[in-house]
Amino acid sequence: MLRLEIYCDEGEGEKVRNVLTKWSLQFYAEEVQSNEHRALKFTVLVPDFVINDVVDELMKAVDLRKGHSSITWAPVSGKSVKYANSVKSLKKFKRHWTLAAIEGLIENANNQAQVDPIQLTLGAVASIIALFGLINDSIVMIISAMLLSPILGPLYGFSLNIVMGKGRDALDAVSSILKLLGVIFLSALVVSLILNLAGSMPAEPTHEILLRGQSGLVYILLAIILGYAGIVAIVSRIPEILAGVSIAAALVPPTTVIGISLAMGWWDVFAGSLALTVENVLGLLSGSLLGLYVLNVSPRSYYERRAAKLYTKRTMLVLAIMLATLVLVELLS
Repeated sequence: MLRLEIYCDEGEGEKVRNVLTKWSLQFYAEEVQSNEHRALKFTVLVPDFVINDVVDELMKAVDLRKGHSSITWAPVSGKSVKYANSVKSLKKFKRHWTLAAIEGLIENANNQAQVDPIQLTLGAVASIIALFGLINDSIVMIISAMLLSPILGPLYGFSLNIVMGKGRDALDAVSSILKLLGVIFLSALVVSLILNLAGSMPAEPTHEILLRGQSGLVYILLAIILGYAGIVAIVSRIPEILAGVSIAAALVPPTTVIGISLAMGWWDVFAGSLALTVENVLGLLSGSLLGLYVLNVSPRSYYERRAAKLYTKRTMLVLAIMLATLVLVELLS
């Protein structure tokens, strides 16, 4: 537990009381003398999993620009019946994460966000398998390609680093996503050109290729839902293979179709698959970010948490503008 002490003007005392009462916290208040000022001192025992939220609201109630005003907290040991009652009542507010749990999430995300030559090779193999499935209308081969694609790691790394305020690591994760998509596209393009020279490519787009050459509003919505579900699954310790297949389904086949259609000169399919891939990427990023925001994954430090929240909102705004632009294009087309 934490011992929270608030010093404020008498006029701010009522606001502080309202905040502490809202959070069902037991507190003690007393008048103190601060140089030439009379002030109020509040002493509160606060569960560590809500300290950031409580302090966030107290910052709005207390003007810390005044020299005698302050909000401080420190860990304490001991037992208190009132404190235990506060902990029990606060459990209903929302899910909170321990420091160890968040550190584990960050380490796992950063490990998965970096792509190495082996993962890029898997991406290329997945693309080639998807290509053969697409040109032969074999859904089994397309699903097999999804099982190989390591696309979930970078997506997870992007969203978690954004909500933790780690912009550089988030950009590295985006770079990894683009590398994987680039390898998938180039592999499909090269193999399609070779097969076309050998006379093994179909003269017209197959049914499975045509399906991945169509974009639309429903695909944007589905990508957001997939991104949300995938991140919730991986954070909730659901096996990654279940979340990874659904994510790969939204990216590997349409990216492969971009390479196939470019090699074959199917320009309508090329435009549709390119639009679909962009919609899926933005939708997945938005959905994954929304998932962690809803789950309240954030830094434990108050000031880091405040900065990360601002960073998250700005990123979500940028993604929302880009998605809105795609929606407008779809409506006008």
